[in-house]
Amino acid sequence: MADRKGPAAATGDADAESGTAGGDDRREALAALEVMRRRGLIDEATYLARKREIEAG
Repeated sequence: MADRKGPAAATGDADAESGTAGGDDRREALAALEVMRRRGLIDEATYLARKREIEAG
């Protein structure tokens, strides 16, 4: 029987993509938001609302 490993833990990259990296770098947050929109994880209205929030600070 092959050795099975447990589920992999999320890395810092995954956190950065989700926008939960903890930093307030707006550029990174906007990039993460765009990734979520492109992947279909959020709809256009949510994307636009969150983008305005990030840009407003």
